[in-house]
Amino acid sequence: MAAPRHIMITRVNWWWYLAPIIPILAVGYAALMNWLPSWALLVAVFAFFMWLFSLVFTLFTTVMRRIRRQKEPRP
Repeated sequence: MAAPRHIMITRVNWWWYLAPIIPILAVGYAALMNWLPSWALLVAVFAFFMWLFSLVFTLFTTVMRRIRRQKEPRP
């Protein structure tokens, strides 16, 4: 059995964080307007917080990577 490969994203495409927030907000709005059942609002709130935590974690790791790269001495 082969050893698992280490997969690391080196560059973040920030446009992908804009794509999921639009349907999340649309589902939340539809649930507030009673176009969808009330449980859809709970799903939208959960999805929003998952999206927000993912965005914050990505921002943190990107900023920390840039800070670490600047502290390394240049050869």
